Amino acid sequence: MAHVLVTGGTGVLGSRLVPELIGRGHRVRTLSRHGGPGAEGVEASTGNVRTGEGVAAAAKGVDAVVHAATNAAWRARSTEVDGVRHVVDAIAGSEIHVIYVSIVGVDRHRFPYYKAKWAAEQLVESSPVRWTVQRATQFHDLLERFLSLRVFPVTRDLAFQVVDTGEVAVRLADLVESGETGRVDDFGGPEVVPIRELAKVRRRVTGRRARLVPAPRVGFLRDFDEGRHHAPDHRSGTITWEEWLRSQLSVT
Repeated sequence: MAHVLVTGGTGVLGSRLVPELIGRGHRVRTLSRHGGPGAEGVEASTGNVRTGEGVAAAAKGVDAVVHAATNAAWRARSTEVDGVRHVVDAIAGSEIHVIYVSIVGVDRHRFPYYKAKWAAEQLVESSPVRWTVQRATQFHDLLERFLSLRVFPVTRDLAFQVVDTGEVAVRLADLVESGETGRVDDFGGPEVVPIRELAKVRRRVTGRRARLVPAPRVGFLRDFDEGRHHAPDHRSGTITWEEWLRSQLSVT
């Protein structure tokens, strides 16, 4: 049984990882900005990876840290780079294993958030701690947020290889248990699907229409259009977009 700290433990990924770890018999501590009482069996701590507040205290006595805290919409670079720096500084000189959750293609993409993730990866890899970097493709939840926007810009060949958050959580729990280090294999969804087809499936299953607006293939939009965020050789997940959508209908 391991004692695991999950940063961003109340986020989209963390909220799936925490019960997965508990279900396997591990002790779990979470770190989040709002703190408060944790779920049953979880020790909740308050802190901020961006500022470093509370990070060292939260990491005290654990065997592994799964660094899942992220924020693509606000101070992304500070959250990613400073967040990683504060985590590795807090555990330097220990045997604590840090697992950093990243995104497929960050090393070849111009999207600012991805560039921040790439910088954070490099910081992890140059640190003196035991580290693992796990990249994944986009989550189903993220694509649903994209298609729920008032308008969503799409280039000619834009496609996504969406993956289930729960399946990524299983992979991360496996890494905690195996102790595997280094850059591990990417974790991608089961299929690469054009955005227009994803929107069509969503409308058929849920009745919700997405407003897709054509956009030019410039800057980071070209990188998305060229599929630099795909991992076609690593179709690790099994749950398709349609299956995920139907599962969401059953719980609402």
